[in-house]
Amino acid sequence: MAFFSNGEDKLKLMILFTLECAEMPLSREQIATVMSENGVENYFDVCEHIIDLEANGCIASVPTFKMQMIVMTPRGEEIMNLFGKNLPKSLRESIEGFVGSNKDEFRRENTSRIIATPLPDGGFDATFALVENGDAIFEIRIKLPNAEYTRLAEKNWEAQNQKIYIDTLLALVKTYQNAQNSDAAETCAQNNI
Repeated sequence: MAFFSNGEDKLKLMILFTLECAEMPLSREQIATVMSENGVENYFDVCEHIIDLEANGCIASVPTFKMQMIVMTPRGEEIMNLFGKNLPKSLRESIEGFVGSNKDEFRRENTSRIIATPLPDGGFDATFALVENGDAIFEIRIKLPNAEYTRLAEKNWEAQNQKIYIDTLLALVKTYQNAQNSDAAETCAQNNI
């Protein structure tokens, strides 16, 4: 096997196989989680292999809202077609199973972002965002007084971010619609309609 002939190359193939199973971009952390579940414990080794795969044109890093996602390139797909079956079947099944059972969680992680930065006064500057196609479609930036409030806000954001987005959107549209209705009512009154 010309391209993947040693243990390190096997790990690179595992990364490509993970991306193929996911059928969506993944973060370095998500790839490292899959690798960890399949016997590769060293995060730095995983990152080094990701860098090598990117240098070889097998994957690409795509900048998204405040992070980078990893995608497989046509070269990576070609490598998978040539050498994917060289991974042991049990390992392929293990990766497929783990990715399959965590795909919704990966997708959720890729669409919801929380960035909390400590402030000198003990508070936190927190940004909560919903991301679609790499861009923030909804973002809230708020200063929170302490770590406890920040943890609570993070927990609530993870549980309710869609509801918060919809409620905010409806409140904004409702205000706009009310203004439109008021203008229409005023026009009708002026025209004795």
